[in-house]
Amino acid sequence: MNFLSRRVLTSIVVVFAALNLDFIIPRLAPGNAAEILASGTKLPAQAVALLSARFGLNQPVWVQYALYMQNILTHWPPFFGYSFQFYPTPVSELVFSRLEWTLLLISVSFFLSIGLTNLLGGITATRRGGKAESISVYSSIIFFSTPAFWIALILVSVFAVNLRWFPLIGNADPVSGTVPYLLSALKHAVLPIATMTLVTFGQIFLILRGTAQEVLRSDYVTAAKARGLKDWTIGYDYVVKNSLLPIVSLMGYLIATLISVDIIVEFVFGYGGIGDLIVDGILNRDYPVLEGSFFYITILVVGGALLGDFLLTRLDPRLRGD
Repeated sequence: MNFLSRRVLTSIVVVFAALNLDFIIPRLAPGNAAEILASGTKLPAQAVALLSARFGLNQPVWVQYALYMQNILTHWPPFFGYSFQFYPTPVSELVFSRLEWTLLLISVSFFLSIGLTNLLGGITATRRGGKAESISVYSSIIFFSTPAFWIALILVSVFAVNLRWFPLIGNADPVSGTVPYLLSALKHAVLPIATMTLVTFGQIFLILRGTAQEVLRSDYVTAAKARGLKDWTIGYDYVVKNSLLPIVSLMGYLIATLISVDIIVEFVFGYGGIGDLIVDGILNRDYPVLEGSFFYITILVVGGALLGDFLLTRLDPRLRGD
């Protein structure tokens, strides 16, 4: 069994384990959707019992689990039931209606952080101790160690409240016309993407720099210097490219980090993606929404990890013959 086959089997096990955790973890929190809804509207006990029956919360847990697994394994896309909070809207409809906004933030911030890391990595790889390296290292440490919500609040305070360059909340304004709508969506996405890019850059650059220190001591870098190649050519073609293997192998982890940051960022900016939906699901104990959201997030993370493994076999031929 080769490397990719083992990774695919591992991914299947991870998805199955995640399905079980998606069912168990939300139910560990005290209260349920019917009780929380009743507490907000002061419904009588009989109404709470009727809501529990409508949502299926009065059934034994093992019955709920059996129905949960049956609906997932016998439908495609998996059927997670109907949202308690937005009843009777199916969970998949809710998730897919917000998935595009979350994918926009994650994908753009991922490629921007990778591009920024490669650019600064190529500049600083052969210029040890210079101002560029000091600024890059210290800024990456600051962005990596600062909580995402704090960076988001700073950007909101400066660029949305004081300067009023960008909108404060939401993902788009209700305007007519394709071009005005796209421009509005772009303006709303700038600050969330900037927050996620800065946080991810701090992490990726530190990984790249640690690997680059080892690559700089390699024989082929010494030979490149002896041939009189320019610093930029050595830094980018020899150091940065050969330092990307750890980043590629950690692609699933980086996507998981982006998603965790995305949940915080969407909550701060009221962005209206899956992260915002998850927060609402947690507050309202909306089990189907949480189960569906966590499932599709798991697919994104596992898919990203598999993509990273595939790219790793292309970059490192030694893994192909395992």
